[in-house]
Amino acid sequence: MQALFTLTPAESKRLIGKGIAALPEVQNAKANGYVLVSRGSTTAYCLEEITGEKIEKERYLAGQTIRGTLCVLDAGDRARPVTLHKGEALAVEPTSVADKLGPGDIVIKGGNALDAFGNVGVIMVNPAGGTMGSFYMGMKARGLEIIYTVGLEKLVPSVEEAARYGGTMMIGKSIGCKAGLACVADGRVFTEIDALEALFDVAAVHFASGGWGGAEGSVTLIVEGPDAEVGKCMDFIETKIKGEPALPGIKSPCKTCPVGACSFKGKDDTDLPGYLK
Repeated sequence: MQALFTLTPAESKRLIGKGIAALPEVQNAKANGYVLVSRGSTTAYCLEEITGEKIEKERYLAGQTIRGTLCVLDAGDRARPVTLHKGEALAVEPTSVADKLGPGDIVIKGGNALDAFGNVGVIMVNPAGGTMGSFYMGMKARGLEIIYTVGLEKLVPSVEEAARYGGTMMIGKSIGCKAGLACVADGRVFTEIDALEALFDVAAVHFASGGWGGAEGSVTLIVEGPDAEVGKCMDFIETKIKGEPALPGIKSPCKTCPVGACSFKGKDDTDLPGYLK
């Protein structure tokens, strides 16, 4: 049997979070090793599902796309990224345990772009590369795994092509932050499709995208499998996923923002364009 449903971005994030938390390798790392959950809107849902505890997801961010612009949430407004070790949340920055990571440990990272070839794009404003600068090369050197949680709303034609452009020193003008893009061609991608196939004995396909009236950025999916399993899947979507509220979004004052590569830096919020207020 086939079944069809549409997910808003918030519903997709909740589904991805539940799928990540159900992975045996994530459960193993949580029980016996390290799980590092980087900041991001999708990873915030993953963190809630892994720990079973609610967090202020709108503060579990650094870079964000909000009110039609690329933006950075001020450090004072952010939640601390969570480092789990054997099920316990440690009061340390993830970078402080980077050298302790070994086989079986997992870093969960969000993404800003995805293409049909499995390439992931990560936007970077920090001149040192942010999370990518802190973890990517070290994880690659040791052969350890980063899982990139990316919703299908972020599909682009080619991440590789996009990454040839941009950079805070190359962009002459911008509305909002200037940024570069890292192309990850060998990461493990985890989308709504992977979440559905991790949770149920079904195959899933991305059927359509888009919407309006609150459904902007939505994805429509079809699942196929045994009748009983498809039924379980649809009941889960209806009762556990549908109705997930959109995050409210928090924007720090532009006047005190330390990010230099932004067209709104230093401006009084009363002087900002209407869409930013």
